[in-house]
Amino acid sequence: MTTTAQKKQLILEYEKKFAHKLAAFVLDKPKPPLWMIFVPVFFVFFAQKMKQYSSGLEEFVQNYTKPRRLALDAALDSQETGAPIDTAGLLERAGAIPEQSRPLFQDWMAALTDHYRTLFEASGGTPEALIRSGYRSKTDYLLQCNVLNKAENAFTESLMPRIEGDGQDIRNVVERMKVAVVDLRRQEADAIFR
Repeated sequence: MTTTAQKKQLILEYEKKFAHKLAAFVLDKPKPPLWMIFVPVFFVFFAQKMKQYSSGLEEFVQNYTKPRRLALDAALDSQETGAPIDTAGLLERAGAIPEQSRPLFQDWMAALTDHYRTLFEASGGTPEALIRSGYRSKTDYLLQCNVLNKAENAFTESLMPRIEGDGQDIRNVVERMKVAVVDLRRQEADAIFR
């Protein structure tokens, strides 16, 4: 039998794997031209670009999983103590979130912690088994994914005016992420509920 602490670790590892898959859709991986391997100076330049990409990939995974780790910890605490989830406490632990985005962050955290509690209450020794046990059907799982996507997208949209940088570039990245998340979750559901 898998303990809640073990389930937490399984879920966190699963979220990290998902973040890596998502990053592959969002971050542009440098591709060397064939001739570059024959010119060592340029290959060194390419190696530097790959290092930057790898570091960006890890940073993406860390940033993507940070709010999920907060929600996962809160869901575990709630599961173990029976206390309701304190989304206001999650808001404070999250850091500086603009005032207009705070309710949307709390909504997202409520949806995410509900999802994690479902997985904690499920049985299984793998993340896939937890999802199968907790949601019982592909449709129910995809409906939950839709709830999570809508809550996260609403929060992200509320942050858009506050993000520094080229607005169109940022919008393009956010749109690519939205499409990639839906596609990856669909693939995930197809594999889990065969």
